[in-house]
Amino acid sequence: MDYLPRRGMALLVLLLVLVPAAEAATSTTFQVSATIQAGCQVNNAAAPTSVGTLGTLNFGTQSALSTATLSTSLTPNASITLACTPGVTLNMQVDSGQSYASGRRLKRTSNSQTVAYQLFSNAALSNAIPVNTATAINYSNSAAIQLPIYGSVQLPGNLPAGTYQDQVVVTLQW
Repeated sequence: MDYLPRRGMALLVLLLVLVPAAEAATSTTFQVSATIQAGCQVNNAAAPTSVGTLGTLNFGTQSALSTATLSTSLTPNASITLACTPGVTLNMQVDSGQSYASGRRLKRTSNSQTVAYQLFSNAALSNAIPVNTATAINYSNSAAIQLPIYGSVQLPGNLPAGTYQDQVVVTLQW
């Protein structure tokens, strides 16, 4: 009889020793990663082919006899958005427009009259935007980039009345 209580006591001691071992925690690790690629989005698309009309460069209504020098800036289309990963180098390339002669872009009327204008990348009109050449875009807010396009025209004072227009293609590169 003495044998059974010792056996029960040994079993109880054995259970007490095993219980803490059953509650022990084991830890390990796993890797988490993400790769962020530098780039830009136009209208929330990484590679749109065309986004529609970027905006307007409007010199207003002038007298046919005016010899004024006019300047204006691009009024962006509010529905077009441009954002880049911070630090991305963004360039724009501006073509010659629909009429180009003697190194100048020309606004044209429906009866083929023209007036030359120039494009610049700064408000001081000192950095001309060359035709089909990459121009760097400096930006401070990478989530809402505005293209720096400014225009200047010297009216000759003898223009026939009419609406002078041109269409210019801007290509963005990053």
